[in-house]
Amino acid sequence: MIRVRRRALRVLLAVCLTAALAGCASGRSREEREARLNVYPDNYRADILAGLHSYLSGPTHISDAYVSEPSLQQIGQKNRYVACARFTARDSDGRHAGNKDLLAVFVGGRFDQFIDEFTQLGPANQANPAAVVKELCGAAEYKRFPELETLSR
Repeated sequence: MIRVRRRALRVLLAVCLTAALAGCASGRSREEREARLNVYPDNYRADILAGLHSYLSGPTHISDAYVSEPSLQQIGQKNRYVACARFTARDSDGRHAGNKDLLAVFVGGRFDQFIDEFTQLGPANQANPAAVVKELCGAAEYKRFPELETLSR
């Protein structure tokens, strides 16, 4: 009886180990995973609006709003679709608070995060976030973004 249990236990252990190793071997390649994450964001304007609604403390008083079409760019060590948003903000008193450039990052075709000059990019990316935004958004081709100018609380 003990031999039968030990043998059954060994067979079960071998089957589990084989299944675990087969799962690792059949995993998707890095390129396939990146391709799944780098889907063009069809609704990027609506996603940016939704993101800005929570990003901005006072989403009213916005003028001169522009947005660029998403393009595949290297962010840190990965390629991601990014779009640039540029607008002029006013504070709650109506005073000019300055121009703002934001880099919207998309993963899997959906908005993921904004990068601005204050964003912490993590230890893997030692670049200055202000330089990243300036570099990627400096050469972007902007189009009017009137939906952002009518954003309300």
